[in-house]
Amino acid sequence: MPRTIPPLPALRAFEATCRLGRQSAAASELRISASAVSHQIRVLERFLGLVLFHRTPTGPVLTPDGEAYARRVSAALDILSDATAERLASADDTPLKIHMFQSLANLWFVPQLEQFLARNPKQRVIVQTTPEILPLAGSGIDAMIVYARDRPAGASVDHMFDETVVPVCSPAYLVKRGPINDVADVLGQKLIASAVYADEWRAWADAMGATTPAPRPHLFFDNRASVLEAAREGMGLALDRRPFGTLQRNRGALICPLDAAHPTGWSYWLLCNDGSPHMKSLRKLRKWVLSLCAGAG
Repeated sequence: MPRTIPPLPALRAFEATCRLGRQSAAASELRISASAVSHQIRVLERFLGLVLFHRTPTGPVLTPDGEAYARRVSAALDILSDATAERLASADDTPLKIHMFQSLANLWFVPQLEQFLARNPKQRVIVQTTPEILPLAGSGIDAMIVYARDRPAGASVDHMFDETVVPVCSPAYLVKRGPINDVADVLGQKLIASAVYADEWRAWADAMGATTPAPRPHLFFDNRASVLEAAREGMGLALDRRPFGTLQRNRGALICPLDAAHPTGWSYWLLCNDGSPHMKSLRKLRKWVLSLCAGAG
C-alpha cells in the first residue's frame, strides 16, 4: 500500500515555520524566499484539506489542527534526521568541534565537560579557542559560544546567560581586610583588573553610583583566568564577569563581599551549525550546554 506523504519541501517549510515562529526565519534556514515558504505551506494545506495557520498582522499562528500536525511532523523529521546523521557518523569518525574564547573554556566549559563525556562515552570532542570569531558555514565547526550585545544572526541561536559583573575575593582576604560594607569599602581595597577591560572598575563604580575618585587597580592581567586566580590567592578584589567565576564561587574559593552586581547588557549565545553532519550528537551537546546555564549565576 503506497504511503500518504505530502511533498517534502512543503513539510520542511511548515516545520521550520513552526519551530522558528516566522516565515522569514524559516526562509533563511531553508535558503529560499519567504514567499516560497508561504507557497509551500499553502501546498501542504491543500494536500491535507486543513487550515494550518491563521494569518495575523504579527505573523502566522497555528490553528488547533496545525498544532496537532506540527507535533507529529517535528517528531517524524527528527527521526529522519537522526537516521541520516547516524549513517553519516558511521562513515565519518570526525569529532564534534565547538569554538569559544579561551578563558570561557578554561574557567567554565572544560571543568564541566566530563559530565557530557560521562553520558556520551563514545563521543569525541574538540574544543577550539582561537581568538578570532569564525563563521559557522564552511568552517567545520559544529557549535560556537559567542559573546555579543545583540542576538547573533542565524536560525539556530540560543541565549545562554547575561553577563553581570560583581566584586569577588578569597574568604581569607575578607577575614584579613574586611569588613566590606559598601561600595566605598570595595574601592578602598587592593584591586585587580584585566587589561582587556582596563576601565572595568571605573564602569562598575559608576554603575554603583560611586562619588569617590576613580579606582586605580594595583594589578593587571591580560586574561580573566589570571585575574580570578590572583583574587583566589588573596591578592585583592577582582571583578567576576559571569560566568567566569561561577564554579569557584560555588566551591567557596571566591566569595562576593558585597551584593553589588552590575548587568553589562552583553550576553553569551550558543550557535549551532545547521549544516553539521552530526546533528544527533550536536543536539545532545546543545541540550547539555543549555542545562548548565541555569547554574551559571
